[in-house]
Amino acid sequence: MKILVCTDSAVVTELLRLALEPSGHRLEGHADPAALAAGVRDAGALLAEPDRARQVIAVLRDRGFAGRALVMGDQPVELLQAAAAEAGADGVLALGPADDLPRRFALAVGGRRRVLVVDDSEITARLLAEELRSAGFDVLTASDAESATSLILKRATRPDLVLLDIHMPKVSGAQFCRFIKKNDMFRSIKVIFCSGDSREKVAQLAEECGADGYVLKDQFLGKWIVENT
Repeated sequence: MKILVCTDSAVVTELLRLALEPSGHRLEGHADPAALAAGVRDAGALLAEPDRARQVIAVLRDRGFAGRALVMGDQPVELLQAAAAEAGADGVLALGPADDLPRRFALAVGGRRRVLVVDDSEITARLLAEELRSAGFDVLTASDAESATSLILKRATRPDLVLLDIHMPKVSGAQFCRFIKKNDMFRSIKVIFCSGDSREKVAQLAEECGADGYVLKDQFLGKWIVENT
């Protein structure tokens, strides 16, 4: 995995190299967030010190970084977690003890991913959210494109994936998908249509709108009915 490191400490950089490169990881480090931006496309993780985390996460997310952003340091974990929450990071990485650093890093980058369910049916949204949470995802829900937009605009609530209904009031799923896909700020977000329409219709619309895939509601809701009756 390619790892971006935002620090001006040569000691910290060397510690990370010694701990993580033997596992096959490749590190790129710099104190200036702008200097790291060129490497965001294929980077799987970002490590940033608490005083730099908010800025570098904002800059790299807006440039398309889609990996895990972690606040690192030798401070108590509670302080790192507070800094991570403020910066909109995905987690933390304590630097000590050094001999256990590879294991802690693997656990941190394998953390929970966030899914936003956008559906004007409260029942459908609830069922989808329950299914996703049981599979280990963090889940947010929105009943329309306006509410969903307010969530994806904030880095702290920006999802990794949007599970999107097609037929919604005011702004359709197709329109909202195009909005996401045409905005460079959201290039890291995957969009999956979730619809009760025919497979052929949904597949064609997904291709036209640039969606990353689709699922059919009948398959999901049919399974739920069978398991609960």
